[in-house]
Amino acid sequence: MIIIVTGNGSNSGKTTLIRIILSLYPDIFDVVKLTPSDRLKSAIEVDKSELLKDRKDTAFFMREGARKVVWVHGKAKDIGSLLKSSLTQLGDNIIIEGNSALRYIKPDLTFFTTRRELGSIVNKSAAFAESMADYIILNKTSVNYSRSGNILNISLLKALADPGEFANEFSKILQKFK
Repeated sequence: MIIIVTGNGSNSGKTTLIRIILSLYPDIFDVVKLTPSDRLKSAIEVDKSELLKDRKDTAFFMREGARKVVWVHGKAKDIGSLLKSSLTQLGDNIIIEGNSALRYIKPDLTFFTTRRELGSIVNKSAAFAESMADYIILNKTSVNYSRSGNILNISLLKALADPGEFANEFSKILQKFK
């Protein structure tokens, strides 16, 4: 199973959602952190000393129970081939964080996280990711979990501390895609 977690930018909840999934299903998923950037050398990073640096998303993933974590980064022209190459090093259950993954991989399940109201997306990559999402997560700071169709209203930080009802709902969602 391949899950892609996308969002409308920094602090939308992508990493937190992945941390919740990993806490609910420890030792099941490998995780790929995807970072297209012309400022970074193109590479597939697997060095644990780099991945475990304080406050890096990759460190959170490793501590939350990912089986294996890789960080794919570099120039946009290289990201697709690096991503596909990284997947050959991983198991059958993979979570990929990053909007650009949707250009190269057909996932079994896609989540889009946002703190904004729907329809207020201005970034083309985020708008594309939202249009491809199976589920949209409206990440609000003070909302108890609720669902309307494929839109989930939740405080992901609260769910990280206590998944509660969200854990049950997420289990149902995964069953549909297995």
